Amino acid sequence: MRLKKYTIYLFSLLLFSSSFVACSDEPTEENYYTFTGEMVSDYLTNRPEVYSDFVEILQRSGLFGMMATYGTYTCLAPTNDAINNYLHQHGKNSVSELTQEECDTISWNHIIPATYFTTDLSDGNIPTPNMNDRFLTFSCDSDAARGGNVMYYINMASKLILRDDSVENGVVHTLDRVIQPSSSYLPELLREDKNISLFTQALFLTGLSDSLYAYMDNTYSVGLDSINKGIVFHRSGANYYMYYPATRTKRFTALVETNKVFADAGINNLDDLKHYAKEVYDVMYPNDAGMYDDDWTHRKNPLNRFIAYHILPYYGAINDFTISESGIDYKTTCAMPNLIDCTDWYTTMMPGTIMKMSSPSEGLFINRKGVGTNYSVRGTMVYTPSEMKTIHNQELEDAGLPIDTLNQQALNGIYHYIDGVLTYNTTTRDIVFNDRIRWNVVTISNEFLNAGARGNTNGQHLMGFKQVDGWDFHGVNPTLALRERSVWNATYSDAVDLIGQFDISFKLPPVPANTYEIRFAYGAGNDRGVVQIYFGEKNKMQPMGLPIDFRIWGGDPSIGWVADTDDNEENRAIDKAMHNRGFMKDMDSWNQGGVNNLRANNGKYRKILTTQALDPSKEYWLRIKLVIENPEAELPINYFEFCPKSVYAGLTAEDTH
Repeated sequence: MRLKKYTIYLFSLLLFSSSFVACSDEPTEENYYTFTGEMVSDYLTNRPEVYSDFVEILQRSGLFGMMATYGTYTCLAPTNDAINNYLHQHGKNSVSELTQEECDTISWNHIIPATYFTTDLSDGNIPTPNMNDRFLTFSCDSDAARGGNVMYYINMASKLILRDDSVENGVVHTLDRVIQPSSSYLPELLREDKNISLFTQALFLTGLSDSLYAYMDNTYSVGLDSINKGIVFHRSGANYYMYYPATRTKRFTALVETNKVFADAGINNLDDLKHYAKEVYDVMYPNDAGMYDDDWTHRKNPLNRFIAYHILPYYGAINDFTISESGIDYKTTCAMPNLIDCTDWYTTMMPGTIMKMSSPSEGLFINRKGVGTNYSVRGTMVYTPSEMKTIHNQELEDAGLPIDTLNQQALNGIYHYIDGVLTYNTTTRDIVFNDRIRWNVVTISNEFLNAGARGNTNGQHLMGFKQVDGWDFHGVNPTLALRERSVWNATYSDAVDLIGQFDISFKLPPVPANTYEIRFAYGAGNDRGVVQIYFGEKNKMQPMGLPIDFRIWGGDPSIGWVADTDDNEENRAIDKAMHNRGFMKDMDSWNQGGVNNLRANNGKYRKILTTQALDPSKEYWLRIKLVIENPEAELPINYFEFCPKSVYAGLTAEDTH
């Protein structure tokens, strides 16, 4: 394993940097560094009084030589004092007493194969995992002893005492503590947090904790060349590289109330929580009321439903739930915040249910209805890591408990504090979800988020997948990859590319019982293909009309796209004529690069597939099959839209957002 991991990163061909909104403004004067042309290795060895122990660890792991080569690295360098404190914690007196495995782990944990300055980062995960394949949390706090200066932390514990020291092959940040990612699975990490003991009691009582010990898929294998060198293929007139993930994992996210949040809602113990859950879910599922009240592990038990709705089978950092702010601030450059909040939808571990994540400027909210501050249902806010740490310390202090170290990152997941009691109730189902449900393809399967594929900014480099949870390739092996992020004609700039003689089907997420118009958003192109689409239950899928020729542009009479005019009545007539042909223009709430509106693009539109009544207790699948012979055909999949009848045939016309 050590050799494999070392090989993976040593021969990486291209590593990237991203741009995020920082926690604060300019760095203070003492944090500036004058660039001297040193490599990471030079920077460390030229300051033995600070880094000699870390240098010795890097040398023993074999990574020190890499720090002398050209590339792009973020080195999170613990000081000698930090190393000595780590040694004492582990009953050792010197670096020489560390095992080879310990040196490897420390080295991997402190090197990120991409360059990130603090001005590139926001409160949340650093976008690229470290060389131990673990994401690290970046957060900030105010240092009252130093006039309120902002202090930066890794994993909420290791403080950056010097930062943003630019070197020839990256950047060095100096830490006052060795980074020690938790080796606990998510249920055990949750149990360590005294602030959430009531939630954890219920988690273990319902047996849902047992589901959260999954992690590594040991049946998965992929060649090293596919990981390191990439597979070259031709697309849209250019050569691209596709890389496969080295491992395949299951990861989870828990959205958790603290004991104080429960207490503020009158829930002070497990019996109170059982009663609260029964009140909510007996109303939501009247046919099950009283049937499973004492069977805590039954998936229809009210408490079981309550806890399951708090868990997602995805790994979700707070800055990844709607759109990763990498490379460019898409939320302000492309999205039009007066028309939409950036929003994504997720399947929860409560059968038949979904969750809406929205990120207006105020923060990240669960199950919110409205745009920006103009909302009818506020929703439940998810705290940032910085806020989470402050709340954690304050609530422990208020409870008279000692303040201990907080780490939200488990081996196989992450958890976040939320500011209210989260339920799937009638308001959520009948009001919040009575809206267009736009499923970005990257959230249809947990595979993409768990692999860290979202927000890829590698230019002409894609992350490919040979297996996708909930997808069937029907014995055909096309190229399937998450498109690199650029200011592209895709909502939230995320799309999955299919290239080759593709024939795939995938399970769609559940939606509340209703009649929906189901739409497929796509872009036309001369390199596309002719595709037959099927929809229905897995073994009962039916063709959705005639095959669609994705090579036809909107101006073709079969589609009828005509540019908007200054006459709204005429625009509505054009929209109606397109709708009668089974098409719609794309949304007007997203701009390509902040300039070209998707609605004004005659190659971007939505194909209406079917209008059907859907049942959340059933599983629906969609199949996309290329029906012409073209081994180089390409189809980018962006999003699917489930529009309820109250919207597409409501008293007021459906908006264009």
